[in-house]
Amino acid sequence: MQLIAITGMRYGPKVALVRELAEQHSAAGRRVALLDNTEKPIQLDGVDRSRFAGGCVCCTLASSLIPVVWKLEADVALLPVSASADPETLARVLQTIQNTRVHAHTIALIDDHTRQHHPYLAQRLAFYADEVRDV
Repeated sequence: MQLIAITGMRYGPKVALVRELAEQHSAAGRRVALLDNTEKPIQLDGVDRSRFAGGCVCCTLASSLIPVVWKLEADVALLPVSASADPETLARVLQTIQNTRVHAHTIALIDDHTRQHHPYLAQRLAFYADEVRDV
């Protein structure tokens, strides 16, 4: 199973990417699951959905996330994470989750505002991501 974590500060681009990826993978015949840790719930039809609210999957909710991922019956799991997620801590959690069945991939969505006003955060998001997308 491919676990795709989506990081970044802005909610809108995360939702747009989740919908795009869900559509692409579903059209290819893959079973898609949504593991939602965003600030507001993402509404997405036709996929299994788990909501991780009241904290961040990189720290307070990590112990809840790990067993859910390991038991998940999907080909692709989309994990949009809270804007408060620490990139390094999230990377460690994703390393813990990976095994012979689960492969984690992180996409960082970085906008101009984050680059200009929070350059250190933008650098950390990019450093711990497998892929960086400008939004």
